[in-house]
Amino acid sequence: MSNPWDIVILGCGQLGGNLKTELEAEKLQVLGVRRTPMPDDPTCLRLDLDDPDSWDRLCRIPLSRQAVIVTIMTPDTRTESAYRARYVGVSARLRQWASLPGREHPVIWVSSTAVFGQHQIGILDESVPVSPDHWRGQLLWEAEQNIAQIKAPTTVIRFAGLYHAKSLMRLSDPVFRAQLDPETVSNRMHRQDAVSWLRTLALGHYRGEQMPALIHGVDQGSATYRQIFDLLDGANMPLTPATEGRVLATQHGDRMPRLRYPTCEAVLSRS
Repeated sequence: MSNPWDIVILGCGQLGGNLKTELEAEKLQVLGVRRTPMPDDPTCLRLDLDDPDSWDRLCRIPLSRQAVIVTIMTPDTRTESAYRARYVGVSARLRQWASLPGREHPVIWVSSTAVFGQHQIGILDESVPVSPDHWRGQLLWEAEQNIAQIKAPTTVIRFAGLYHAKSLMRLSDPVFRAQLDPETVSNRMHRQDAVSWLRTLALGHYRGEQMPALIHGVDQGSATYRQIFDLLDGANMPLTPATEGRVLATQHGDRMPRLRYPTCEAVLSRS
């Protein structure tokens, strides 16, 4: 791998793979790093980012002067130890790697709105301080703090629940519905829109533009699960955005591409 890479995607799974395709369409040299091999693909590198030796190898990879690092971590299990290793551990090593002399490259870090505690209600945008009340949110917040110490420009994007048409239809299952509080506000973002926003952030950093240090990835259709259930059951009533409860929002939506799926109604109308 002697090419100078323009974009490095650490954690190149489904979301990262789709982003890689979008950026390659811009004629950029994009390296995907993942734990599982991609046979016969010289643009994918098999590395385990939990292993310190993998970072030594990353240090030897040639990067272009404008290179951007995009990191999309996914824990193996929903356990405290898995989250600590994948978020806190990787973010600490990334901080060291991205801050090496002569290699201070912009970093995009994918986080989650789970950094907010369940007791935090109202309109939760980027201006609201987080107050984690669970180990998951606390570890995500610790990772964000590691990223904030990187000397180069950084963007943390906190996604709400990512979904697509198939996962939305799971809400039609009575057994699955029984596990949800109908009055809870569902905050979400379609996976295609998530890729679109990541693409814009990556290209902006690559071009040297000033990008938001923190942005929430959420659509415009925060509604209660009861409203979504009714919609799936055929109710002929538009979703009404929630005004009470836990409502995720962003101050930077006007800087991002227009949402292809601003609400889940748009998903159902195209399915």
